[in-house]
Amino acid sequence: MKIVDFKIRNFRNIKKLDILPGPGLNILVGDNAQGKTNLLESIYILSTGTSFRTGKDINFVQYNSESYSIYAKYTNQERKIESLLKYKITAGKVFEINGKKVKSSDENNIRVVLFTPDDLYLIKGSPNRRRNFLDFALRQVSADYIMQWENYNKILKKRNILLKKQNIDDRAFSVINDIFIETAVQVIIKRINFVNILDDLCQKIFPLLNSDKHIIKIRYALSFPVFSGKINHEILLQTLKEQVLSKKNDELMRGTTMIGPHLDDLNIYLDDNLARLFSSQGQQRNIAVTLKLAEIYAFKQIKGYYPLFLLDEVFAELDEAKKNLLMEQLSKAKFQSFLSSVSIDNIKRGNSQIFKIKNGCII
Repeated sequence: MKIVDFKIRNFRNIKKLDILPGPGLNILVGDNAQGKTNLLESIYILSTGTSFRTGKDINFVQYNSESYSIYAKYTNQERKIESLLKYKITAGKVFEINGKKVKSSDENNIRVVLFTPDDLYLIKGSPNRRRNFLDFALRQVSADYIMQWENYNKILKKRNILLKKQNIDDRAFSVINDIFIETAVQVIIKRINFVNILDDLCQKIFPLLNSDKHIIKIRYALSFPVFSGKINHEILLQTLKEQVLSKKNDELMRGTTMIGPHLDDLNIYLDDNLARLFSSQGQQRNIAVTLKLAEIYAFKQIKGYYPLFLLDEVFAELDEAKKNLLMEQLSKAKFQSFLSSVSIDNIKRGNSQIFKIKNGCII
């Protein structure tokens, strides 16, 4: 998947911007607050329908305008596709692909993997960030996972409502538990399989971004113990059923579900130590980039084509050697990427296109 033509109108500080990106690495250079991140954000919004920054659509419309629009022409496995997002303050938001109204989740829409400075918290932040990382990646590659995750959240909500009641109906609670356990196991199995793919890819990618010989491992961390040398559907069903029974009194007292995939985590190890506790800020940034690259290659492995890679100010916290190792990988990659930076001095640019951004324009 590669964008060949991209147009923005009246989006944040961008009045009018037309760009013909190259098929590989595209570098957006400019001072702070000139529109580099806004350009990346517009690609992301066209893909997902939402922003990776705070704010509502009405706040994205440029001052003294009543609407914004984002257009892309792109190729996907030899197919040529046109995508358009239009937002009007008085009428709301409309997506079109090849002239037909669709949802942003349409299978023909642009797919992206995003890196921002906040992804440092993917390593050192709360478990919720790591769960969101897994869920976003899985939603992009699996329609089944979207349905399973939605079903799980619905049954979790119903279960929590029952737990908050003073007098619980045992029969109703038993039925809810059976559905809860089955849907939870479906979600967990999907996540574990995906994490296994990520782990394999990270172990191959990480050495390419590091001159030092560190070893990275990725493991899925359940919110309940499994006393078995292996994990499969039946073992998880039986174990979760036992754990649900043992937690019943505590859950009734607290009025909430205390185990399940909504509380699971992703453990990331550097040289067998938890990275969130025993790695430097620069190492954490490097691990986050590795995870995002692994997400791209996992997407290709599952879907058969590459998504776009958006990198916002990725060079912060990376030393010169690691910057150049990353640039080397991006410049020779088969996927298209867009990277923003205040400066690219002393950085090997490789086979890349460079665009200077100033006041929301390409100069």
